[in-house]
Amino acid sequence: MDRMSGLADETLNVIMGFNGAKEAARVLTLAKRFRNLHTIVGSLNFDDVNDFHELFLIQLTSHMWLRDVLKRGVVDVSLHIHGNNGAPLPLELFNSSSVGMLRLGRHLVISEVPATAALPALETLVLDSVRFHAFGDCAFQAFLSACPTLKDLTINGWFWETWRWGGMLSNNSLQRLTITRRMQGGFDGLDYQEISFQTPSLRYLDYTNFVPDAYPVVNLESLEEAKLYLQVVEDREWFGELLEDPDRLSSNPTNLIEGIKNVKSLTLSSSSTFQTLYFFRESIPLFENLHHLTMRHSDMRVCWRFLPFLLSKTPNLKTLHIEGGLHYAQKSESLDYVCECVSEYSCLSSCAVEFMDINMWDDGAEGEMEQIKHFLGKLAHLELLKVHSLGGISDEDKLRITNHLLMLPRASPKCKVEISFR
Repeated sequence: MDRMSGLADETLNVIMGFNGAKEAARVLTLAKRFRNLHTIVGSLNFDDVNDFHELFLIQLTSHMWLRDVLKRGVVDVSLHIHGNNGAPLPLELFNSSSVGMLRLGRHLVISEVPATAALPALETLVLDSVRFHAFGDCAFQAFLSACPTLKDLTINGWFWETWRWGGMLSNNSLQRLTITRRMQGGFDGLDYQEISFQTPSLRYLDYTNFVPDAYPVVNLESLEEAKLYLQVVEDREWFGELLEDPDRLSSNPTNLIEGIKNVKSLTLSSSSTFQTLYFFRESIPLFENLHHLTMRHSDMRVCWRFLPFLLSKTPNLKTLHIEGGLHYAQKSESLDYVCECVSEYSCLSSCAVEFMDINMWDDGAEGEMEQIKHFLGKLAHLELLKVHSLGGISDEDKLRITNHLLMLPRASPKCKVEISFR
């Protein structure tokens, strides 16, 4: 008897869990004892380009392993196929009373979801570069409608402009939604497109994408935390350039911006998001619940023209994080000034911020110090300012920066300044 044959089913189950579908399938063909082992496997993982095809070429056609496992109570399914060439997925994948986590990818095309689809136990769904392309009813919405207890949805590589769908993301139980795509590749949309969010229970939204022509319906009434990376486009095209003329925009994020008004924590990632908020500054709602604001960007040259408009709508803001450096205008090669885009930071005088965290990228250049001077001199409720220098600088410069910061006047008598060097 070989060593594996002497192992308990529970031990073999653990070993099988570490293998891809192809390796597991080969094990099942070694001996009669292993052929029904798939009935106790807790998770199923297809992780190779050829797994899906080889699985059915190995001697498993007698019970169609994937279908059989789905029928027998598998809980965690990861199906990673690099393209299915239009081949339909097993209908049993959309009808399981046991699957609680489902991961599908990559470059799968789903054109049909059966009318009887039901995934009552599914709480976590990950779609990795999956495309829905239905010629009749919307397969994407049919999929979500089959998941009445879905709590966490991740869509990686959401190139919505290539989908054939109804433009609606609707699920009443969804609590967390993460949407990402590669932004550097540009955008080329052919037709007018809309995206709607009907997710009344959603608490967390991480959204990175190009902005469509409209967001007709945005129901995010329970949202507590939002992270936005938005890029507007002109005439449904964008190839990496900085946009300057809002009158030429085909994108309209108005309802999305207004729809996140209940958040307690907001992260604005990228300079393009700053620009989008400025273009649509009239849409910025009153953020009565917003306590934490993070500004994260990589281009210090892009203006912060949106900031005065946003801060004027955040009466209860307590924490402000600035990651990626401070923006300042350079009047000449030898002298830096505060950019006119922030109007001398006049909006800070009425701001309720108590804690501020700043990353310096320019080793305490005069322009950076001028910005910090305004924050300290105008934030009357500030209790703690943390300043982090990210560059490798000399001990002499460390001492200079420290002394300069500690000597700056402060509007708040109880404000403390902490400085760290990395």
